[in-house]
Amino acid sequence: MAIHIVGSEGFIGKAIQEIDSEETLVCWSHANKDNSNLFDLYNANSWVKLLECQPSTVIFLSWPGLPNYNELFHVTVNLRLCLEFFEKLVKSGCKKILVAGTCYEYGELSGCLHEDVTINPPNLYAIAKDSLRRSLEIFCHSGSTRLVWARVFYPYGLLQNPNSLFPSLVKAIVNQETAFEISSGRQIRDFIPVSALAKQLLILASHSDSNGIYNCGTGNPISIYEFVEGIIKDYDSSIKIKSFAHPDRTDESLAFWADMSKMNNLLLNSSFSSANEI
Repeated sequence: MAIHIVGSEGFIGKAIQEIDSEETLVCWSHANKDNSNLFDLYNANSWVKLLECQPSTVIFLSWPGLPNYNELFHVTVNLRLCLEFFEKLVKSGCKKILVAGTCYEYGELSGCLHEDVTINPPNLYAIAKDSLRRSLEIFCHSGSTRLVWARVFYPYGLLQNPNSLFPSLVKAIVNQETAFEISSGRQIRDFIPVSALAKQLLILASHSDSNGIYNCGTGNPISIYEFVEGIIKDYDSSIKIKSFAHPDRTDESLAFWADMSKMNNLLLNSSFSSANEI
């Protein structure tokens, strides 16, 4: 089966391409300036070749403008263009669409979060994503396209935004800095290696029973301080952690992580036994 990846040259898309899989991956990106697989959400002319392929399954990872979470363009531009594209994609005959959502959709809820809870997105990025999901649920339900919505928690890896926590820490370690500054470090989060996330997404795209919203994380809560401490240990570094050097974010709860029961139930019928093993 051919799976078309839109946004293939981003952090998560590159990780999907690294998976040893029997699936045929067709990669589309705004970075593909020199070949025919160009896709730029902001250029509707670049959508034509993909739509002409009449893809059966699409993984959609494209979302320009991050990490500026409270900019209005998430709603006025990105959301509008996504709706226009998905309308054309569904009309082209696409049977299955997997869209990368965000755990920020949960807002300030705390604890182990199940996909069925009532959500209240706290920033414009999350509002735009949730609005896209709600719109696609109605639009896809009226036709014959299956929608899979992946609420991604906290992926990490060396190829992510260099200003993110993990690559910033690794850079400080490699540069033999004496201290690494963080916020309070007490926030509890669900960090997932991007390689594990990529496998989850590929399973969701290819599994015949996947449908609806899925949390994509590990289900293992850990504090930011413990996460940083673990990475330092893995790198056998003596760098010190300097807590309270930055303020905590005000649009997130102190502690939240993914309830992975729905994903794990799906994985019982795949080549992996649990989400924590992929």
